[in-house]
Amino acid sequence: MVGRAGPDDEDELGRILTTCMPDAEIVETTMASIRLESHRSAPGHETAVAEFLHRLLDAEGLETELRPVRPGRPNVIGTLRGAPGGPRLMFNGHTDTVPPGTMADPFAPRIVDGEITGRGSCDMKGGLVAQACAMIALKRAGIRLGGDLLFTGAIAEEDATNLGSLDVVQNGPSADMVIVAEPTNLQVAVAHKGFDYYSIDVPGVAGHSSRPEKATNAIYRAAAVVKAVEHELAPALRAAVHPLVGPATINVSSIIGFARSEAATAFGGGPLRKPAGGTVPDTCTVTLDHRRLPGSELGVMLARLQALAEAAAGAGPAVTARFTPACPELDSHPPLDTDPDHALVRECLRLAGRLADVAGEPVGVPFWSDGALFNAGWKVPVIVFGPGDIALAHSDDERVPVDQLLKATRINALLAASLLGVER
Repeated sequence: MVGRAGPDDEDELGRILTTCMPDAEIVETTMASIRLESHRSAPGHETAVAEFLHRLLDAEGLETELRPVRPGRPNVIGTLRGAPGGPRLMFNGHTDTVPPGTMADPFAPRIVDGEITGRGSCDMKGGLVAQACAMIALKRAGIRLGGDLLFTGAIAEEDATNLGSLDVVQNGPSADMVIVAEPTNLQVAVAHKGFDYYSIDVPGVAGHSSRPEKATNAIYRAAAVVKAVEHELAPALRAAVHPLVGPATINVSSIIGFARSEAATAFGGGPLRKPAGGTVPDTCTVTLDHRRLPGSELGVMLARLQALAEAAAGAGPAVTARFTPACPELDSHPPLDTDPDHALVRECLRLAGRLADVAGEPVGVPFWSDGALFNAGWKVPVIVFGPGDIALAHSDDERVPVDQLLKATRINALLAASLLGVER
């Protein structure tokens, strides 16, 4: 028989789990993971952390697998088996970090004023370890859940290819609910924007620069397009506001224009290292990124950009707006949009309020997460929930509060027991 724990049962379960997974062990496991370099410039990228987590889960008797996604770069997958046929809950996070940059002692973590320092402490080794330790605590306690609890440590999130979680979406293991451990200060996030890239090709007609009136300057035409994006499209996007993530945005990220016959001079200085000149530019490309709202449809922006560019560029050769894939494997990064009344959300809010005194309403976050891939690909509820402040991620001051790390571990374990049920 599978049942849900009441408040008294939950308190007792919390005490059992704390005994099975002491605070000091959670802290040391987090610090051990930070000591391992797992960024794009490190040998093997994030493989050292994947192997570390594999050993950690395997030593506890959990089903574990290192599944190659790219040569020498595996996801780590762990499973705590529950009752057959029950619901399946997945813990997910990425095993890579950004490079250390100019951070002091990035791989020598310390505890300073109650916070663990180091590259990846906040984004997101603290969150990953809190998930892994929650699984271990449940296993050590001998608790038989009413369904499977899964863990997927995924590669390649920080380079925006998102290959690790994309592989899970495509090849499993599948789940009915997903928790992504990005840092939210233990708030429960149910929404974030997606992002897509576009280009607008603005051609001109080349001519001698001494007679520019006889030519069509592609850069001037593109400048009119950019002005229209700034003064017409961007304000229009701000008019529609999502209650949790605000308005959609559009950003002009680059403008590259030149005379094709002068390309060598424009980009390399030419043999005389002189500035490009003498010819009216006949090509210009404007690139943009669009942060779209939950509920929006991919492709709508392309039609808007095409119409805007044609109107703004005026007479001359035809302009063309193009959707520009972010990477070969993942052309669009979709929004996250989870029903705030789903049991996954409400139970996490209840536990975060009870154990961490966190406000009892779901939030949106300004950043993108792998959670959107599961939400869009599997049509399942996904929340983003983890220790740490996203404002410190990627910074030289990256750190995660110890108390949030410990609370995240307890909440994750109790949340799994509540959502999946416990066999009695």
